[in-house]
Amino acid sequence: MRLPCAALLLVAACNPVVTCGDATVDVGDLCLPDPVSPSVNVAIEVRELCGPGCSGVPSCTAVFRNGLVALDITQEVCTDSQTGSCIDLGCQQRVMQCSLPGLAAGTYTLQVPGGPNRLLRVASGGQSSCRFSLADGGVQ
Repeated sequence: MRLPCAALLLVAACNPVVTCGDATVDVGDLCLPDPVSPSVNVAIEVRELCGPGCSGVPSCTAVFRNGLVALDITQEVCTDSQTGSCIDLGCQQRVMQCSLPGLAAGTYTLQVPGGPNRLLRVASGGQSSCRFSLADGGVQ
């Protein structure tokens, strides 16, 4: 049975194809100790600047290359995130964990997506983690 073209278009409109892909997440804020401990992986928290509603939870990877530390933060975003219910969720500012590689004592550049580079100081007596504080004085 063959459907007329108009009927095929109607069926396609009722069953849209949803496609997904990874998108880079801009950083709104990060909790970075000053200084960080040398030679150990350092756990920090990163807050996204403004993620789209219905998008996947961001993930963070830190890579040391060419003398600097670069954060690679991505999330899955699908075409159905443009629906009214997703747009109504507004700007998402979720917090994710990121592990910085163990570095020798010194000063490094920290590259973050969508923001200015930051100074990363590594020295004895530094911290091995950093978490955002909550309004009530607790941590997330």
